[in-house]
Amino acid sequence: MRKPKSVSFQIGWNACINCGACVAVCPHDAGFISPFDTIAVDQPCDIACLLCEDICPVTTITHTVVEA
Repeated sequence: MRKPKSVSFQIGWNACINCGACVAVCPHDAGFISPFDTIAVDQPCDIACLLCEDICPVTTITHTVVEA
């Protein structure tokens, strides 16, 4: 499966336990963090490695492909 060029993340805030695992594995610069200490949900991710989705212990992170 080919990785998408760019994605936008969504987080189910009611399920998020703010464990910080998504931030810990994110290869982005430190600026790619939301005000809630999770990965950013308000900007496209061009790395699109999806490690944050894989590591989320409550599987509440999802993504949509950003069309260019």
